[in-house]
Amino acid sequence: MYRTGAADRLRRHVQALLSDLAAEHGELEVVRRRWDADAASYDALAETYEAFDVVGGATARVRDPEGRLLLVRSEDGWADPGDARRPGEDYRECARRAVTDATGVEPRLGDPVAVHLHVAHDPFDRAPLPDPALVFEAAPRRGGSPDPTPGDGIAEAAWFAPDELPADLLYEDLRPATLDVS
Repeated sequence: MYRTGAADRLRRHVQALLSDLAAEHGELEVVRRRWDADAASYDALAETYEAFDVVGGATARVRDPEGRLLLVRSEDGWADPGDARRPGEDYRECARRAVTDATGVEPRLGDPVAVHLHVAHDPFDRAPLPDPALVFEAAPRRGGSPDPTPGDGIAEAAWFAPDELPADLLYEDLRPATLDVS
């Protein structure tokens, strides 16, 4: 069961992560998003952190040589492929696995470019829990633009030109106004 100290430990963990990333890669963009979690999801996040010392996940913005962006569609809309970290998995391994599992495309990861900080708020006004996701720049490993194949839980996977992104993006920061396509 969730203990109140978990929120404090988790916040300190995320602050240390952000400091370590800044020291290694320079200042990264931090995008904060409120997540209105139900009590069970909130408890699961806290319990996972307490049990496995694992929090967060990773995603990759995979661009092909033509500048197209690889996106996946779930029931909620289109996003860059990502997943939660598994015990013993670092953020880079998570991003690589997430892209390959979701699309069949093997990514060549570059540096992290942003941290999406999803902050879980529950209906009982417990302390908010941060859940970071590292965002990496990436390209397909074998050059070209391999045809993506949707993995488990993915309805579609496709390449999109920056000016032809789907209307139902989960995150507006994927739009060309905020996405560096140089």
